[in-house]
Amino acid sequence: DTVCEEAVHRVTGRVRERWVARTSGGDLDEELAQRVSQGFAELDEWTAPSTVRRMLRAACSDEEAAVDILDKAIRCRLRRRQLFQTMRCQVSCDARVIGTDQQQRPVVYTCCGSQIAPLAEMLPQLFLSFEAAVRIGHPEGQVVLIADMTGLRVRLNMDRAAFRELSDSFGTVFADRLNFILMVDFSFVAQTLWSLCQPLLSERTRRKIQFVNEAEARDICRERLAKPTCERVLSAFDINRDTTSTVADREAHAKRTSICDVPLGVPAVNEAG
Repeated sequence: DTVCEEAVHRVTGRVRERWVARTSGGDLDEELAQRVSQGFAELDEWTAPSTVRRMLRAACSDEEAAVDILDKAIRCRLRRRQLFQTMRCQVSCDARVIGTDQQQRPVVYTCCGSQIAPLAEMLPQLFLSFEAAVRIGHPEGQVVLIADMTGLRVRLNMDRAAFRELSDSFGTVFADRLNFILMVDFSFVAQTLWSLCQPLLSERTRRKIQFVNEAEARDICRERLAKPTCERVLSAFDINRDTTSTVADREAHAKRTSICDVPLGVPAVNEAG
């Protein structure tokens, strides 16, 4: 979408004014004040023209909404500063960048059956998976998400506050980054979680979600993904449904099919595709 450069300038100015007023007036909580006292590179980074344009696209050119989205994004980045500086976290699922689609958009894949910790503890890995995808792709590009719901354990995901942080991050830090979301084998049980998270998602994001069974997902992957990526995703579908596979087998496969070292560690795949 085309964004007016004058709007970019106005939104940038208003966001910077907000943060100058907060930092000079002491209107920050203790955590944010401590972060800012150590430096505030996030303000310059997140008011760069390319980022402001993305926020305006996410807000459908509504400048007031774009200011609020960008303001919240900067807060999120400040609170998670160490995570994004180190690009390291505790691994609690198989979320990773698995390749690209045919338009060279990075593809993030995760299977719910791999989750070994509550959602709140898994958030850093999800954030880093998307951050890695963003850094791999075009600076103003988008990301594809494949969420394989097989093996979902609802009890690990009934944390409304964690859902709120996840949705806030995708609505601000990663605003307009999602091109397409493929939800595979979305079971009746998973609808409980959907009832929690659906109200937290924007209409723009909800329109990008497609619910499919495994067979349909395989066809979509063959149609949309680069061939090497498609092969890796289909192999992930296979191993995550193979009742004879062990946790160690699935962990090794996840690392082997990642195209970068964030968040799982050094991958075996050296090239995207």
